[in-house]
Amino acid sequence: MLNAQNPIIRDQFSADPSARVFNGRMYVFSSHDIKAPEGKGLRPEWFCMEDYYVYSSENLVDWTNHGMILSQYDVPWVDSATYSMWAPDCIEKDGKYYFYFPANKIKEEGAKWGGFGIGVAVADSPEGPYVAQAEPIKGIHGIDPNVFIDKDGQAYIYYSLGQIFVAKLKDNMLELDSEPQAIANLPEKGMKEGPWLFEREGLYYLTLPHVENETERLEYAIADNPMGPFKMAGVIMDESPSGCWTNHHSIVEY
Repeated sequence: MLNAQNPIIRDQFSADPSARVFNGRMYVFSSHDIKAPEGKGLRPEWFCMEDYYVYSSENLVDWTNHGMILSQYDVPWVDSATYSMWAPDCIEKDGKYYFYFPANKIKEEGAKWGGFGIGVAVADSPEGPYVAQAEPIKGIHGIDPNVFIDKDGQAYIYYSLGQIFVAKLKDNMLELDSEPQAIANLPEKGMKEGPWLFEREGLYYLTLPHVENETERLEYAIADNPMGPFKMAGVIMDESPSGCWTNHHSIVEY
């Protein structure tokens, strides 16, 4: 893998691409980094993300910007003072599009902060409009959701919080159908973000950023079951000599 210096998004700062194929088009759902507003106590060098955008293409050369699909101000449970709309994902089931996103929750009285929850917004098309659920998914505390639907129709959600977690989703795609469990046999340290699972020829590939040395590299593990146990299998993309941190990614067939 060589240098990639041909960004498809040129008019804003974006990150965390979740690529999905819907109706014969490639869609990329991205987070959106903005300059930290002054006077709000935010770190100027840190992530400042208040909304999400979606882009699509048929030929992967010409891209359409469908605009903002969800803002932190549209979600009742999000603490909009934290600008914490981080890495999202989107998946289709039965003609509905389910957009999953992490954000800091409104803190309870006396608490220092609310902690990260994962919410769901629903639409009738990939471009939206999306309507957010009034509450985050109960039982999840973490970031960077990835949702996978197996061939038998069972949906799973993967997310990060120091480790990689997995849980089954109910048919409504809005609630857990099992307790989250930490995925075994992964590295004990350096697991920060960005899991992505896909299936190929009966094997399940869990791809993930991992800090082995100084910065992240993209690695993968293999299992016979979506919930594991997984076995670490190799490195897809080594850490960058530039010192760039994130290898947040997505993998699809198109």
